[in-house]
Amino acid sequence: MSRTAAPRRVRTAVLASAGVLAAGAIYGLAQHADASDAPLSAAAAGSASGADGTPAPGASTDAPAEQGGSEQPPASTASPSGAAPSRSAAAGKGKAKSADKSGKGVRSTGVVVEALEADRVAPGELPDSAQQKWKELAPARTQPLTQDFQLNECASVPGATNWRQQAFVSSHKTPAVQNSLSFKDEAAAKAAYEKVLDGMNSCTATSQALQKQYGLKPDAAVQQTATSDNGRAWSRRWDGVQGTSAPGVQTNHVYAVQRGAVLTLLTFDEWDAAAPASYDSRADASVLAMLAG
Repeated sequence: MSRTAAPRRVRTAVLASAGVLAAGAIYGLAQHADASDAPLSAAAAGSASGADGTPAPGASTDAPAEQGGSEQPPASTASPSGAAPSRSAAAGKGKAKSADKSGKGVRSTGVVVEALEADRVAPGELPDSAQQKWKELAPARTQPLTQDFQLNECASVPGATNWRQQAFVSSHKTPAVQNSLSFKDEAAAKAAYEKVLDGMNSCTATSQALQKQYGLKPDAAVQQTATSDNGRAWSRRWDGVQGTSAPGVQTNHVYAVQRGAVLTLLTFDEWDAAAPASYDSRADASVLAMLAG
């Protein structure tokens, strides 16, 4: 069926869940970023969004036509969380992680932020870092969350109370995003994690139905690539529909790890139009171990 049988440009502003509202903004920045540069300033990152996190007047709410947004939200307009220690540095302190694992970290805003920042992934820890040469796209942002978080077309996350996001850009100008979500207690985080598993387990059917809706060959294929006691990894190969994801042939890598009252979601994309796929998903077990560390 013709690719023009239905429009592929989906306004992200009509997708009302957190994680999607201003998707065009962050990936517009990614398309103009040089991975050899320092991270964009908070002002630059925020200039594409209004004070409420929606695109500012005149800012595009569509992902770029050739290589648009991926599956993740843009940086919020909350105040930057500041320079946080890397996961390895934070692990040495132990304070934030112990608060997180006990579920007590959600009782104080300051401790919540500390727990989420301790979950920080450094660019060199991201999958395929030698090939992708990941750099931070903009300063991380942390803010309260009062609505469901939309991971991608297949899964949403209910019940989170706080959200920290760090965006990265590769040497191919493709994105990776880490989203860390805190919950009122460990049981709520576990329920949200199970919700993600349910959505991803049916993601092949969901993605193929979306492709049919937009007149594309339903070629989406999702496979689970690694498991751990508290984590799962998936790979989705498909001709994407622009909106929450970029358009065009691509592979999306998705990771979910739940630790105590915190759920960590990491994604990165390989767009065929940008560069040949180089990542071997057999390494996903080590990615889950890193996120759980």
